[in-house]
Amino acid sequence: MLYRFAYVLMWVTFRIFFRRIDVLGLEKLPKRKPVILIANHPASFLDAMVLAVFLRRSLHFYVRGDIFSHPVAYRILTFLHMIPIYSREHGDGILEKNKRTFDRGRKLLSKGKMLLVFPEGFSRLSKELAPLKKGAARVALQTAFGDGQKTDLFIQAIAINYSWHDRGANLFIRVGDRMNILHHQENYLVSPAHAINALTAEMQELFSRNVIHIQNGKRTEHAEEIIRMHYRQPSFSSVSFFDDARRICQQVTDMDEQSYHEHLGLMDKYQKILVRWRTNDRRIAFSHPGIRNLILLILLLPFFLLGFIIWFVPGKIAKWIADKTVTRIDFYTSVYAGVLGVLGLLWCAGLSVVGWQYWGWQGFIMAWITPLFAYLALHWLDLAKKEVAHLRYRELEAVDEYLANELSLIRKKLIFQ
Repeated sequence: MLYRFAYVLMWVTFRIFFRRIDVLGLEKLPKRKPVILIANHPASFLDAMVLAVFLRRSLHFYVRGDIFSHPVAYRILTFLHMIPIYSREHGDGILEKNKRTFDRGRKLLSKGKMLLVFPEGFSRLSKELAPLKKGAARVALQTAFGDGQKTDLFIQAIAINYSWHDRGANLFIRVGDRMNILHHQENYLVSPAHAINALTAEMQELFSRNVIHIQNGKRTEHAEEIIRMHYRQPSFSSVSFFDDARRICQQVTDMDEQSYHEHLGLMDKYQKILVRWRTNDRRIAFSHPGIRNLILLILLLPFFLLGFIIWFVPGKIAKWIADKTVTRIDFYTSVYAGVLGVLGLLWCAGLSVVGWQYWGWQGFIMAWITPLFAYLALHWLDLAKKEVAHLRYRELEAVDEYLANELSLIRKKLIFQ
């Protein structure tokens, strides 16, 4: 019950929080069969939340064990399908605690459930691949072949990508390839340790084929900026985004040091010109403004005003809490979205009480519809920023047409066109 409630709450929150959400490959997930999902981990507990919401299957997942220390927290988090996993920094008795953790994962899988594992360990901003931990392979083999049984179990790779770590980001989820592990049975029965190592190596290869990554982690930020620019292309396609993003990461990787620093300098020059003329990359990407956008701005203006007035307070408080409490950017979107979801629920509850008192059932129902106003208000704001940037670019064209054309040429070089 609590899991389903949280599902609905975060579905609404994510529709407000993210500008665009693309989920590809859902048809690849086997139905009602045990699956271990292995995913990259760019944004702390937000990664598990978005997968639990958008994969359309009940999901259990491992999280850091220290947040389970209080009994009340343990019960609530367990109801939310979270399973504690521990590292050496969590103190004594780690092996015994993790044995219970792996046993629980094995029991869930034996019932046909879906288990999410972040095999690289902790969340991190770098897109450089890390060696996979052995826990996922151990759970998979124990489930499939433990106690002399033979279970048809799959391991499936998932790619997660955020265009940046803040509200208004684009979220991309891709269900990738999967592998069966039956060919490891004989090896596991002879030498479990050897089978775990062999399966971990095979999972590493599967993982590297199915996530967006770069060989040199120090170039992550530059690659992500180019990927963001690719998002703004008029020809953008969510179907080809995964391959395009991997291609960009490979091109950034293949640059020698001189070419890379020249590319960085070109990016710096491009962004400084945009700042000086108070325009943005989205306007350079689109050669003409959209009449449709102007019409939408007019039609959605009343909803923007309503959404802004009603949701200004909880929105500001959520951002203030995230700004004040978070020191790592990969935790920022997790805290921001989580706090916004909880505050939004409390805010709607308060509005429903007021609405019921003054307008009865109509006021009560309208209070719970107000998140739609928040969504439309943010959509209106994004469109307005785009049109303002267009006007400023038109000003640049009028003052310095040569510079305007140069910006377009620089942009093509930056995105490897």
